Amino acid sequence: MVHCTTVEDLFLPAARNLIGTLARPFLDQMAITPTELIFSARNHSRIDGAGTLLRDITERASALQAKAIGQKTYDRVREVQGLLEQLSTKIRAFEAAEPPIVLKPGEFVSQTAQILRSGPPDVANLRLQRMLLENLAGCKNWLEKIDRLHALAMEAASSPYLPIIDGLLSESIISDMAQDSFFGRRMVLEDRIDDLIDLYKGTYPTRRMGEPHAIALKLQNLLKQLDLPETMAAIETSIVQQLASRNPIASSELMTELRATHAVLGRLRFNDRILGGRRALEFIDKRMGRLLSEEGIADYIRNQGSLAEKVTRLLEIYAVTFGPNNKKVIEGFLQRYFADEDFDRRLLTGEGSGAHKLRILANLYRAIVAAPLGTAEKGAFAQKISAMQTAFITSTRFFASIEKQVLPTAKKAFQVIDYCEEGCFIPGDNLEKAKALVRHYTTRPDFMDSYLGHIPSADGKRELLATLKERLDKLGIPLPVPQR
Repeated sequence: MVHCTTVEDLFLPAARNLIGTLARPFLDQMAITPTELIFSARNHSRIDGAGTLLRDITERASALQAKAIGQKTYDRVREVQGLLEQLSTKIRAFEAAEPPIVLKPGEFVSQTAQILRSGPPDVANLRLQRMLLENLAGCKNWLEKIDRLHALAMEAASSPYLPIIDGLLSESIISDMAQDSFFGRRMVLEDRIDDLIDLYKGTYPTRRMGEPHAIALKLQNLLKQLDLPETMAAIETSIVQQLASRNPIASSELMTELRATHAVLGRLRFNDRILGGRRALEFIDKRMGRLLSEEGIADYIRNQGSLAEKVTRLLEIYAVTFGPNNKKVIEGFLQRYFADEDFDRRLLTGEGSGAHKLRILANLYRAIVAAPLGTAEKGAFAQKISAMQTAFITSTRFFASIEKQVLPTAKKAFQVIDYCEEGCFIPGDNLEKAKALVRHYTTRPDFMDSYLGHIPSADGKRELLATLKERLDKLGIPLPVPQR
């Protein structure tokens, strides 16, 4: 936390950043940066005339600083008010004593070098800032200001004065209203965050519909060409600020919002780090935490249908959940379901054929395997579902019931093949038993007659055999050799 004790401390980047945060609505309305506010007597008069705004900003800043050093807030408020009065007096006296220097087109580098040699560092800095502010004062909006800063940055590209423009540009693009102007107004928070991510990565636009704004493309090219660390840091800060807001990233619906938030987290990965760093991860965690309360999850899964659908939805939620505490909440629900003594009965209760219930178990097994659960939990849950399917096949005599059907051998074989292709059987013993039954039927002496006997032409028979071979190959079963 910045703690200013002299007027010169107010000129430091940390102080300007704090002012930018606390005075953001005023800065956006005026289309000015914190630097323009600090170094301009005209802007001092503007904020003085904005009702209680200056007092509110002073009290908020003082409260933060006093808490950081264990000082009484009242005392810190008086100190800050004194510093602001000294700042205003100093800037007004300077402007009254010296006329502004006009920045000539294409001469930023030479004029800056001349100004920095013109006197003591503190006086030279005031002259330089006034020259820049007078130049920017003619900009009517953020687009014009950013476009002018772009031109100045290109002028200063190979000079030691590029960081000066970098600081002003960073203070400009962190503004929400500035972003609305060069990205266009985005109705969904996810789109705004994606624009910022793309700008940082140099891939803008990847998810935008319609034509991108020319200034946004110019900014991206500028960031690619020049070393602008403060501007890049400002983009990351803006991403964190967007994540910190309480607006939904994509939707108020739980699953849609979780998936969108998880997708944003994935796009935040850049090389070997996360854009926004630890703070971005903290706000992703908090966002998910607000969604994944015990009550919120209970309400969500209550509206699902069967028990299998409830468990599957929990696994889908778990797959897009970030943060250990958030994951523990979902794990708690899963463990309660699987530990329920009536879990087996409740899972398979209801209408539906035997094949339908096998499919329910197989789909649930696949969802468990796909979920990023811990190894022990995943193994235990998967084993339980696999054992349930084995028990169901045995208790219902599922395979024996197929054999008892009064159907040709080929139809029985294709019935089992269909079940295999539809994913009714869990990989392992159950699927192998089904494949063994397919081999049993296809090797029966009457299989080929029941399959091809009604086809008169040789071409038709070859076509059916090719189809059979294709389906059996998928299951790893050899095509039976026709018996003569």
